[in-house]
Amino acid sequence: MNYVRQSFKAAGLNPQNAQLILVNDPSINAFVAGGQTIFVHTGLITNAKNVDDFVFVISHEIGHIVGGHIIRGYQEYQRLQKASLITTVLGGLVALASGRPDAGIAVMMGGNTSALGLFTAYRQTEESTADRTAVDIMKKTGYSLQGFNNVMKTIMSYERISDAGETPYFRTHPLTQQRLNDMSYFLANSTPLHDDLAFNLVKAKLIAFLYPPKQTNSLYQDESLPAQYARAIALYRSNKVMDSLKAIEQLIKNNPENPYFHELKGQILFETGQIQPSIEAYQNALHYLPDSLLINLSYANVLLESAQPDDVHLALNALKHVTHQDPDIPAAWQLLARAYDLQKKRDLASYAMAEFYMSINNTADAKRMAEKALTGLDKKSVAYQRTKDILDIGH
Repeated sequence: MNYVRQSFKAAGLNPQNAQLILVNDPSINAFVAGGQTIFVHTGLITNAKNVDDFVFVISHEIGHIVGGHIIRGYQEYQRLQKASLITTVLGGLVALASGRPDAGIAVMMGGNTSALGLFTAYRQTEESTADRTAVDIMKKTGYSLQGFNNVMKTIMSYERISDAGETPYFRTHPLTQQRLNDMSYFLANSTPLHDDLAFNLVKAKLIAFLYPPKQTNSLYQDESLPAQYARAIALYRSNKVMDSLKAIEQLIKNNPENPYFHELKGQILFETGQIQPSIEAYQNALHYLPDSLLINLSYANVLLESAQPDDVHLALNALKHVTHQDPDIPAAWQLLARAYDLQKKRDLASYAMAEFYMSINNTADAKRMAEKALTGLDKKSVAYQRTKDILDIGH
């Protein structure tokens, strides 16, 4: 997320509004779908040669946000859709007037094809504009435009395999070679690529969890920190739990302040039924990274498995932190409902479930749980007011 926040700031956007959602998909892709959330396919990270590759794609997507391309693209689509409809009606009139259906069909097809061509040309212009915005962002953040070069070369290698028969006119992006040509000046004057340890560790973790262990071991044969990290995960996924934990202990011994090594230890201990040692591992992780929402979420989950009153109390604190920082994480509300239920606070549990249903856009069940919660909640509490707000939706 730090890479995204840096790029948001460089683009003149509020970094606190930056949101990144990881999509488990091996293809090289990222996209925005409105708002300021960037969806990143795992394949973008696992195929990246350097952090600069990743930052370029993120900066390109931010270019779409800055340019308002999603909203404008939808408006353009609607405009051209109307033009296409007019052409279709005209084709029908031609067929009736001439008595020749083939003439009407020709008019319809010609108009619809033109509309599609105009829309894709419009999209290509926006993609080129986003590339230029990415150049400005990367200059400000200090990342190398050789990352753009890496990404384009990788895409070209896939294009040669999969897109041999595709007509370039109907692509939603400019031709990859054309993009390289347009950026040639900036590439010639770019700074060197970065060797970023934090990014390399993220990439190693994703590969180790997503790829077969044999492939992970083949990719990570050296003694670098990312390679040791990847192999420790591969051992666990090969059901060699004790060997994996030994490898992780060595990582922690050499890097005691890295929260993610403690987190991995906590995950493996939890998944192998060792609840109390897992709690301690997550506490160590949070000691070094107390505001991590994901670590707090995992920590709370383990504490609730313990179900001891003190642990439930700790879980509640962790979950309140998560829901305060980001109220749109469904799992946090589910766990919060479970924690309240363990404390016999049924009304608060119902309130938390109402929030859960709101977070997944299920308004009907959200209102059902809100009605169940309302009568027992303290009227001065935030939960009561929020429950009333949920019930008022649509009125």
